[in-house]
Amino acid sequence: MKRIFLAVALVMFVAVGFAQEAVDAVKMKNDGNGALRSKNYKKALGLYEKAIANWGDEKPDNAMIYNAGYCAYKTKDFKKAVQYFGQSIDNNYKVSTAVLYKANSMRLSGDVDGFEQTLEKGIADNPNNPKMKDMLATHYLKEGNAIYKKGAKILQAAAADVTAGKYKTTDDKYKQAAANAKVEFKKALPYFEKALKIAPNDDTAKQLKDACMQAIKS
Repeated sequence: MKRIFLAVALVMFVAVGFAQEAVDAVKMKNDGNGALRSKNYKKALGLYEKAIANWGDEKPDNAMIYNAGYCAYKTKDFKKAVQYFGQSIDNNYKVSTAVLYKANSMRLSGDVDGFEQTLEKGIADNPNNPKMKDMLATHYLKEGNAIYKKGAKILQAAAADVTAGKYKTTDDKYKQAAANAKVEFKKALPYFEKALKIAPNDDTAKQLKDACMQAIKS
């Protein structure tokens, strides 16, 4: 009889312990919400993370997970932001904005491939989302333009040397410079094509693509 009593008491103790953890987790979440409203993002993130760790087997609180991602983003903890916004996407909670925040967190942390892949998948799942399309198209345009400028700078320097009488356009030095510039233009071209695939009516992307193609053919 004593053994049965001890076993029952142990079960009750464990149950009370879990219940207390659940109560504490809810309180930490609510305190986190208060810190978030006060824009104390660091404090809010810490409270949310403690609440998540003690949440147990209850259904995930999607709003809290999303808010944890937002607080991580605001405190520039981009690794955690990617984690929590990724969970929001998986939980189908505020997917569009979660994709944008996750992608931008990757970009800001230097993960350009992850940034592109996140937006590509986001657009594939939400083909009519203008913000995702604009963010990715703008990214491709900027990347391509940076490379295009390298090629243009090489040609400008070579042209200046010709004007200064250092060599002629028929000389090997100029030909080599032109070849080096074409290498850059060929690198830039796919970025403009990707931008136009997303935003076919972008005049800047069209003009830069045409300029690249002309430079490559010349």
